[in-house]
Amino acid sequence: MTIILPLPSPPSSFLCGILLGASIYVISRLLSPILTARYGTPSFNKRVASLEDGRLYHYHSLLSSTIHALVQVIGTCAFVFYGRQGYDDDLPDGASPETVFDDRIFVPYGLTRLGPAVYMGIFVGYLLTDVASAPSFAVMGYPFVVHHLAASACWTFSACNRVMQPVGLLFQFNELSTLLMNVRQFLLTAGYASSDPPVLVSGLVFMLLFGLVRVAPLPFVIKDWIYRDFDAIRGKIGLGGATLLSAFFAVNASLQCGWFFIMCQRIVELLGKLLRKQPKKKAD
Repeated sequence: MTIILPLPSPPSSFLCGILLGASIYVISRLLSPILTARYGTPSFNKRVASLEDGRLYHYHSLLSSTIHALVQVIGTCAFVFYGRQGYDDDLPDGASPETVFDDRIFVPYGLTRLGPAVYMGIFVGYLLTDVASAPSFAVMGYPFVVHHLAASACWTFSACNRVMQPVGLLFQFNELSTLLMNVRQFLLTAGYASSDPPVLVSGLVFMLLFGLVRVAPLPFVIKDWIYRDFDAIRGKIGLGGATLLSAFFAVNASLQCGWFFIMCQRIVELLGKLLRKQPKKKAD
């Protein structure tokens, strides 16, 4: 079987998650200007008010991005580190965990007892609402638009076909690095320069965390996909579906590695500038 469409109906848990993810985004985005005006200092509010439209959009996205990242990290950490009870622990040796799917809303494991499919839906709901709320694709950034739309399509395709849940949860746990990115962006909005110690430290930690959770696992994920998961997925949903998921993998890996390379390049350039600014010692 190689037919990709029509897709099977998505699980209700996934649809509930989409509504939750969209709600998290909309509510927190509405709260951002209220909380800024209420708790920001006069100088901070003045800086926010002076931001041009594009930068203002990104600033008011920080709260929703941070809340979503916390939800994903808290919700998926048990699935990533301990597996899905009754699913991953019952697999025969050598079997692919990507072909079994827990589609329940509530489960007897994990920190929140919400099922993994719910968190997959939250991820998609957040990404789609983020794209829909952007003033334009150019303001959001075309790589981010591609990432959000490709990830939403991939997660939806996987949920409908009841495949690729473990690797999807791993990629959702990657939102851990988003927390540090948002701290750095908040400091820049507050008036710190990119060379100031708080920004420099948060940027370095963000880069290290990004590499650890987003880039370092990719070789292992790709290896498992080639030698174990592709054939298992092809047997369940057909060659067309397995090939489409391979394309999604390629897009994700390219974006993550590309972003990491750019971050490393910028950090090296910044450190070089700081070293060149150091006063030279006078000769005796």
